[in-house]
Amino acid sequence: MSLISLQLKQFRNFSELQFNAHAQCNLIFGENGSGKTSLLEAIYYLAHGRSFRSSRHQRLIQYEQEHFVLHAKVADAEQTFSLGLQRDKQAELLLRLNAASNCKLADFAALLPVQLITPDSFKLFFGGPKERRQYFDMGVFHVEPTFYTVWLQFSRVLKQRNALLKQSRAYDQQFDYWDQQLVSLAWQLQSLREHYIGLLQHEYLKLVEGNSLLAEVSLQLQAGWPERVQSPADLKQLLEQNFQQDMRQGFTQYGPQKADLKLRRKQLVVEEVLSRGQLKVLLFALKIAQNNVIGSSGKKQPLLLIDDLASELDASSTQTVFNYLNNINSQVFITAINADQVSPFIPASRRQMFHVEHGQITSTDR
Repeated sequence: MSLISLQLKQFRNFSELQFNAHAQCNLIFGENGSGKTSLLEAIYYLAHGRSFRSSRHQRLIQYEQEHFVLHAKVADAEQTFSLGLQRDKQAELLLRLNAASNCKLADFAALLPVQLITPDSFKLFFGGPKERRQYFDMGVFHVEPTFYTVWLQFSRVLKQRNALLKQSRAYDQQFDYWDQQLVSLAWQLQSLREHYIGLLQHEYLKLVEGNSLLAEVSLQLQAGWPERVQSPADLKQLLEQNFQQDMRQGFTQYGPQKADLKLRRKQLVVEEVLSRGQLKVLLFALKIAQNNVIGSSGKKQPLLLIDDLASELDASSTQTVFNYLNNINSQVFITAINADQVSPFIPASRRQMFHVEHGQITSTDR
Protein backbone atom coordinates (compact mmCIF):
# COMPACT_ATOMS: atom_id res chain seq x y z
CA MET A 1 0.00 0.00 0.00
CA SER A 2 1.41 3.41 -0.95
CA LEU A 3 0.16 6.98 -0.75
CA ILE A 4 -0.57 8.35 -4.21
CA SER A 5 -1.82 11.81 -3.28
CA LEU A 6 -2.74 13.92 -0.28
CA GLN A 7 -5.15 16.85 -0.07
CA LEU A 8 -5.57 19.20 2.91
CA LYS A 9 -8.24 21.82 3.50
CA GLN A 10 -8.20 24.27 6.40
CA PHE A 11 -5.58 22.17 8.20
CA ARG A 12 -3.02 24.10 10.28
CA ASN A 13 -1.60 26.84 8.05
CA PHE A 14 -2.84 25.28 4.81
CA SER A 15 -6.03 26.76 3.33
CA GLU A 16 -5.90 24.18 0.58
CA LEU A 17 -3.04 22.04 -0.62
CA GLN A 18 -2.57 18.96 -2.76
CA PHE A 19 0.50 17.04 -3.78
CA ASN A 20 1.29 13.77 -5.52
CA ALA A 21 3.75 11.58 -3.66
CA HIS A 22 6.75 9.68 -4.97
CA ALA A 23 6.39 5.93 -4.51
CA GLN A 24 9.76 5.65 -2.71
CA CYS A 25 11.14 8.76 -1.01
CA ASN A 26 9.66 12.23 -0.54
CA LEU A 27 11.94 14.95 0.79
CA ILE A 28 10.00 17.94 2.15
CA PHE A 29 12.13 20.97 3.00
CA GLY A 30 11.56 24.54 4.12
CA GLU A 31 12.11 26.97 6.96
CA ASN A 32 10.84 26.38 10.47
CA GLY A 33 7.11 27.15 10.65
CA SER A 34 6.58 26.65 6.92
CA GLY A 35 4.33 23.62 7.39
CA LYS A 36 6.67 20.67 6.75
CA THR A 37 5.71 18.84 9.92
CA SER A 38 2.04 19.59 9.32
CA LEU A 39 2.15 17.48 6.15
CA LEU A 40 3.47 14.52 8.14
CA GLU A 41 0.86 15.25 10.79
CA ALA A 42 -1.93 15.05 8.20
CA ILE A 43 -0.75 11.63 6.97
CA TYR A 44 -0.43 10.41 10.55
CA TYR A 45 -3.92 11.73 11.39
CA LEU A 46 -5.47 9.79 8.53
CA ALA A 47 -3.90 6.58 9.81
CA HIS A 48 -4.43 7.07 13.55
CA GLY A 49 -7.31 9.54 13.98
CA ARG A 50 -5.16 11.73 16.21
CA SER A 51 -2.23 14.12 16.04
CA PHE A 52 1.27 13.43 17.30
CA ARG A 53 1.69 17.13 18.14
CA SER A 54 -1.45 18.12 20.03
CA SER A 55 -4.24 16.39 21.93
CA ARG A 56 -6.61 19.26 21.07
CA HIS A 57 -8.05 18.78 17.61
CA GLN A 58 -9.25 22.41 17.55
CA ARG A 59 -5.63 23.50 17.13
CA LEU A 60 -5.47 21.68 13.81
CA ILE A 61 -8.36 23.68 12.32
CA GLN A 62 -7.26 26.77 10.45
CA TYR A 63 -8.02 30.04 12.23
CA GLU A 64 -11.67 31.16 11.98
CA GLN A 65 -12.72 27.95 10.19
CA GLU A 66 -15.16 25.33 11.50
CA HIS A 67 -13.47 22.10 10.42
CA PHE A 68 -10.57 20.59 8.53
CA VAL A 69 -10.66 18.00 5.75
CA LEU A 70 -8.04 15.41 4.79
CA HIS A 71 -8.25 13.29 1.67
CA ALA A 72 -5.85 10.70 0.34
CA LYS A 73 -5.63 8.16 -2.43
CA VAL A 74 -3.73 5.00 -1.60
CA ALA A 75 -3.05 1.98 -3.77
CA ASP A 76 -1.78 -1.55 -3.76
CA ALA A 77 -0.99 -3.68 -6.79
CA GLU A 78 -4.66 -4.38 -7.46
CA GLN A 79 -6.84 -1.53 -6.20
CA THR A 80 -6.99 2.18 -5.43
CA PHE A 81 -8.71 3.45 -2.29
CA SER A 82 -10.06 6.91 -1.49
CA LEU A 83 -9.89 7.99 2.17
CA GLY A 84 -11.68 11.11 3.41
CA LEU A 85 -11.73 12.53 6.94
CA GLN A 86 -13.39 15.63 8.35
CA ARG A 87 -13.26 16.86 11.95
CA ASP A 88 -15.00 19.94 13.33
CA LYS A 89 -14.61 22.07 16.44
CA GLN A 90 -17.14 19.93 18.33
CA ALA A 91 -14.95 16.85 17.64
CA GLU A 92 -17.48 15.26 15.30
CA LEU A 93 -15.62 12.90 13.00
CA LEU A 94 -16.80 12.02 9.49
CA LEU A 95 -15.06 9.22 7.59
CA ARG A 96 -15.48 8.04 4.02
CA LEU A 97 -13.80 5.06 2.41
CA ASN A 98 -14.42 4.85 -1.34
CA ALA A 99 -17.41 7.18 -0.80
CA ALA A 100 -18.96 4.85 1.82
CA SER A 101 -19.59 6.34 5.27
CA ASN A 102 -20.07 3.08 7.19
CA CYS A 103 -16.37 2.79 8.05
CA LYS A 104 -14.20 3.05 11.14
CA LEU A 105 -10.78 4.42 11.99
CA ALA A 106 -9.55 0.83 12.20
CA ASP A 107 -10.32 0.52 8.47
CA PHE A 108 -8.11 3.53 7.74
CA ALA A 109 -5.37 2.18 10.01
CA ALA A 110 -5.42 -1.17 8.22
CA LEU A 111 -4.96 0.55 4.85
CA LEU A 112 -2.24 2.95 6.03
CA PRO A 113 0.47 1.33 8.14
CA VAL A 114 2.19 4.52 9.28
CA GLN A 115 5.20 4.82 11.58
CA LEU A 116 6.68 8.07 12.81
CA ILE A 117 10.13 9.22 13.89
CA THR A 118 10.42 12.66 15.47
CA PRO A 119 12.85 14.21 17.96
CA ASP A 120 10.29 13.07 20.57
CA SER A 121 10.58 9.40 19.58
CA PHE A 122 13.22 8.76 22.25
CA LYS A 123 10.19 7.93 24.42
CA LEU A 124 10.60 4.44 23.02
CA PHE A 125 13.63 4.15 25.29
CA PHE A 126 12.98 6.61 28.11
CA GLY A 127 9.18 6.45 28.30
CA GLY A 128 7.06 3.85 30.04
CA PRO A 129 5.97 0.40 28.82
CA LYS A 130 2.97 1.96 27.03
CA GLU A 131 5.31 3.58 24.48
CA ARG A 132 6.92 0.25 23.65
CA ARG A 133 3.59 -1.61 23.54
CA GLN A 134 2.30 0.91 21.02
CA TYR A 135 5.43 0.31 18.95
CA PHE A 136 5.27 -3.48 18.70
CA ASP A 137 1.46 -3.77 18.75
CA MET A 138 1.34 -1.58 15.66
CA GLY A 139 3.38 -4.27 13.92
CA VAL A 140 1.32 -7.14 15.34
CA PHE A 141 -1.87 -5.38 14.14
CA HIS A 142 -0.64 -5.32 10.55
CA VAL A 143 1.02 -8.75 10.49
CA GLU A 144 -1.32 -10.96 12.55
CA PRO A 145 -4.89 -10.84 11.09
CA THR A 146 -6.58 -12.04 14.30
CA PHE A 147 -4.82 -9.63 16.65
CA TYR A 148 -7.30 -6.74 16.51
CA THR A 149 -10.34 -8.93 17.20
CA VAL A 150 -8.63 -10.72 20.10
CA TRP A 151 -7.41 -7.42 21.53
CA LEU A 152 -10.91 -5.91 21.41
CA GLN A 153 -12.34 -8.96 23.17
CA PHE A 154 -9.62 -8.85 25.80
CA SER A 155 -10.14 -5.12 26.39
CA ARG A 156 -13.85 -5.67 27.02
CA VAL A 157 -13.17 -8.49 29.49
CA LEU A 158 -10.50 -6.44 31.28
CA LYS A 159 -12.89 -3.49 31.54
CA GLN A 160 -15.54 -5.77 33.03
CA ARG A 161 -13.10 -7.24 35.55
CA ASN A 162 -11.85 -3.80 36.61
CA ALA A 163 -15.44 -2.63 37.08
CA LEU A 164 -16.15 -5.64 39.28
CA LEU A 165 -13.09 -4.89 41.41
CA LYS A 166 -14.76 -1.65 42.48
CA GLN A 167 -17.99 -3.46 43.44
CA SER A 168 -17.11 -6.84 44.94
CA ARG A 169 -15.39 -7.77 48.16
CA ALA A 170 -14.89 -11.49 47.56
CA TYR A 171 -13.56 -13.68 44.77
CA ASP A 172 -16.81 -15.27 43.62
CA GLN A 173 -18.21 -17.08 40.58
CA GLN A 174 -18.36 -13.86 38.58
CA PHE A 175 -14.63 -13.32 38.95
CA ASP A 176 -13.96 -16.97 38.19
CA TYR A 177 -15.94 -16.67 34.94
CA TRP A 178 -14.31 -13.42 33.79
CA ASP A 179 -10.84 -14.62 34.75
CA GLN A 180 -11.26 -17.71 32.59
CA GLN A 181 -12.14 -15.44 29.65
CA LEU A 182 -9.29 -13.06 30.42
CA VAL A 183 -6.69 -15.83 30.70
CA SER A 184 -7.71 -17.46 27.43
CA LEU A 185 -7.52 -14.16 25.53
CA ALA A 186 -4.30 -13.12 27.31
CA TRP A 187 -2.59 -16.32 26.20
CA GLN A 188 -3.71 -15.77 22.61
CA LEU A 189 -2.34 -12.22 22.63
CA GLN A 190 0.95 -13.37 24.12
CA SER A 191 1.31 -16.03 21.43
CA LEU A 192 0.68 -13.50 18.63
CA ARG A 193 3.12 -11.04 20.17
CA GLU A 194 5.83 -13.67 20.66
CA HIS A 195 5.57 -14.76 17.04
CA TYR A 196 5.77 -11.18 15.84
CA ILE A 197 8.74 -10.25 18.05
CA GLY A 198 10.56 -13.27 16.60
CA LEU A 199 9.98 -11.90 13.08
CA LEU A 200 11.05 -8.42 14.20
CA GLN A 201 14.24 -9.68 15.85
CA HIS A 202 15.16 -11.60 12.68
CA GLU A 203 14.58 -8.57 10.43
CA TYR A 204 16.43 -6.27 12.84
CA LEU A 205 19.53 -8.49 12.96
CA LYS A 206 19.52 -8.79 9.18
CA LEU A 207 19.37 -5.00 8.88
CA VAL A 208 22.19 -4.23 11.36
CA GLU A 209 24.49 -7.03 10.22
CA GLY A 210 27.99 -5.59 10.14
CA ASN A 211 27.31 -3.08 12.93
CA SER A 212 28.92 -4.81 15.91
CA LEU A 213 27.32 -2.42 18.40
CA LEU A 214 23.72 -2.70 17.28
CA ALA A 215 24.01 -6.42 16.46
CA GLU A 216 24.45 -7.03 20.19
CA VAL A 217 21.07 -5.46 21.03
CA SER A 218 18.38 -8.01 21.89
CA LEU A 219 14.59 -7.63 21.94
CA GLN A 220 13.05 -9.35 24.96
CA LEU A 221 9.26 -9.43 25.29
CA GLN A 222 7.93 -9.32 28.83
CA ALA A 223 4.45 -10.82 28.94
CA GLY A 224 2.92 -8.72 31.72
CA TRP A 225 3.20 -11.39 34.40
CA PRO A 226 6.10 -13.07 36.27
CA GLU A 227 8.33 -15.52 34.40
CA ARG A 228 7.24 -18.32 36.74
CA VAL A 229 3.82 -18.25 35.05
CA GLN A 230 4.20 -20.91 32.38
CA SER A 231 0.61 -21.85 31.53
CA PRO A 232 -2.93 -20.42 31.41
CA ALA A 233 -3.65 -22.29 34.65
CA ASP A 234 -0.71 -20.53 36.32
CA LEU A 235 -2.02 -17.14 35.19
CA LYS A 236 -5.53 -17.96 36.41
CA GLN A 237 -4.11 -18.89 39.81
CA LEU A 238 -2.04 -15.69 39.93
CA LEU A 239 -5.13 -13.54 39.27
CA GLU A 240 -7.03 -15.30 42.03
CA GLN A 241 -4.13 -15.01 44.49
CA ASN A 242 -3.77 -11.28 43.80
CA PHE A 243 -7.47 -10.50 43.96
CA GLN A 244 -7.29 -8.58 47.25
CA GLN A 245 -4.40 -6.42 46.05
CA ASP A 246 -6.14 -5.80 42.71
CA MET A 247 -9.24 -4.75 44.64
CA ARG A 248 -7.24 -2.26 46.75
CA GLN A 249 -5.55 -0.84 43.65
CA GLY A 250 -8.79 -0.77 41.67
CA PHE A 251 -7.34 -2.41 38.56
CA THR A 252 -5.89 -5.69 37.30
CA GLN A 253 -2.14 -5.78 37.83
CA TYR A 254 -1.22 -8.74 35.60
CA GLY A 255 -2.01 -9.33 31.96
CA PRO A 256 -1.00 -8.34 28.41
CA GLN A 257 -2.06 -4.75 29.17
CA LYS A 258 1.19 -4.63 31.23
CA ALA A 259 3.50 -6.14 28.60
CA ASP A 260 6.81 -4.49 27.78
CA LEU A 261 9.71 -4.82 25.36
CA LYS A 262 13.15 -4.72 26.96
CA LEU A 263 15.97 -3.59 24.69
CA ARG A 264 19.28 -4.78 26.07
CA ARG A 265 22.92 -4.91 25.05
CA LYS A 266 24.82 -7.56 26.98
CA GLN A 267 21.91 -7.71 29.45
CA LEU A 268 22.12 -3.97 30.17
CA VAL A 269 19.27 -1.69 29.08
CA VAL A 270 20.31 0.27 26.01
CA GLU A 271 19.53 3.71 27.43
CA GLU A 272 22.24 3.16 30.04
CA VAL A 273 25.01 2.00 27.69
CA LEU A 274 24.42 3.79 24.37
CA SER A 275 24.97 7.48 23.64
CA ARG A 276 22.09 9.62 22.44
CA GLY A 277 23.44 9.50 18.89
CA GLN A 278 23.72 5.70 19.04
CA LEU A 279 20.18 5.49 20.42
CA LYS A 280 18.87 7.51 17.50
CA VAL A 281 20.51 5.12 15.02
CA LEU A 282 19.01 2.23 17.00
CA LEU A 283 15.61 3.93 16.83
CA PHE A 284 15.84 4.12 13.05
CA ALA A 285 16.91 0.48 12.85
CA LEU A 286 13.95 -0.66 14.97
CA LYS A 287 11.41 1.36 12.99
CA ILE A 288 12.85 0.31 9.63
CA ALA A 289 12.96 -3.35 10.71
CA GLN A 290 9.29 -3.10 11.69
CA ASN A 291 8.39 -1.53 8.35
CA ASN A 292 10.20 -4.36 6.57
CA VAL A 293 8.33 -7.02 8.56
CA ILE A 294 4.99 -5.38 7.71
CA GLY A 295 5.99 -4.95 4.07
CA SER A 296 7.06 -8.57 3.64
CA SER A 297 3.98 -9.98 5.37
CA GLY A 298 1.49 -9.15 2.63
CA LYS A 299 0.39 -6.55 0.10
CA LYS A 300 0.87 -3.55 2.38
CA GLN A 301 3.62 -1.06 1.73
CA PRO A 302 4.16 0.78 5.02
CA LEU A 303 4.82 4.50 5.29
CA LEU A 304 7.64 5.89 7.39
CA LEU A 305 7.41 9.56 8.40
CA ILE A 306 10.66 11.15 9.56
CA ASP A 307 10.56 14.67 10.98
CA ASP A 308 13.87 16.56 11.10
CA LEU A 309 16.03 13.57 10.19
CA ALA A 310 19.35 15.38 10.53
CA SER A 311 18.73 16.36 14.16
CA GLU A 312 21.37 14.97 16.55
CA LEU A 313 23.09 12.88 13.87
CA ASP A 314 26.70 13.32 12.83
CA ALA A 315 27.83 12.55 9.27
CA SER A 316 28.73 8.94 10.05
CA SER A 317 25.41 8.23 11.78
CA THR A 318 23.50 9.92 8.96
CA GLN A 319 25.22 7.66 6.44
CA THR A 320 24.37 4.60 8.54
CA VAL A 321 20.70 5.63 8.72
CA PHE A 322 20.53 6.06 4.95
CA ASN A 323 22.20 2.69 4.44
CA TYR A 324 19.25 1.27 6.37
CA LEU A 325 16.73 3.41 4.47
CA ASN A 326 18.12 2.15 1.18
CA ASN A 327 17.05 -1.34 2.31
CA ILE A 328 13.57 -0.36 3.43
CA ASN A 329 10.39 -1.88 2.07
CA SER A 330 8.44 1.36 2.56
CA GLN A 331 7.39 4.69 1.19
CA VAL A 332 9.30 7.37 3.10
CA PHE A 333 8.50 11.02 3.87
CA ILE A 334 11.38 13.09 5.29
CA THR A 335 11.42 16.71 6.45
CA ALA A 336 14.50 18.92 6.67
CA ILE A 337 15.23 22.63 6.85
CA ASN A 338 17.75 22.42 4.02
CA ALA A 339 17.47 19.88 1.21
CA ASP A 340 21.26 19.56 1.16
CA GLN A 341 21.13 17.93 4.60
CA VAL A 342 19.47 14.89 3.08
CA SER A 343 19.45 14.88 -0.74
CA PRO A 344 23.11 13.76 -1.23
CA PHE A 345 22.27 10.48 0.52
CA ILE A 346 19.29 9.59 -1.72
CA PRO A 347 19.70 8.68 -5.41
CA ALA A 348 17.75 11.11 -7.59
CA SER A 349 15.91 8.22 -9.22
CA ARG A 350 14.45 7.17 -5.86
CA ARG A 351 13.14 10.51 -4.61
CA GLN A 352 11.12 13.65 -5.24
CA MET A 353 11.79 16.92 -3.44
CA PHE A 354 9.11 19.37 -2.32
CA HIS A 355 9.65 22.92 -1.08
CA VAL A 356 7.12 24.25 1.45
CA GLU A 357 6.70 27.99 1.95
CA HIS A 358 3.80 30.24 3.05
CA GLY A 359 1.31 27.38 3.07
CA GLN A 360 2.18 26.24 -0.43
CA ILE A 361 4.13 23.24 -1.72
CA THR A 362 6.22 23.13 -4.88
CA SER A 363 7.85 20.12 -6.51
CA THR A 364 11.50 20.79 -7.32
CA ASP A 365 14.39 18.93 -8.95
CA ARG A 366 17.21 20.80 -7.23
